[in-house]
Amino acid sequence: MHEDMSVFKSYLRRLLQDLKDLKEALKSKEYERAEIMVDKLIEDTQKGIEDN
Repeated sequence: MHEDMSVFKSYLRRLLQDLKDLKEALKSKEYERAEIMVDKLIEDTQKGIEDN
């Protein structure tokens, strides 16, 4: 159980950083970069769901 929590927290840290980067891209009006970032987040999430 502890290992699962560690993996999940690692995922959350990465997600948090991705979201901060996305926010910066939007603030900088880098919409194409932001769209690519969102697409990657969606793809990674979909893969995570399919792995389980």
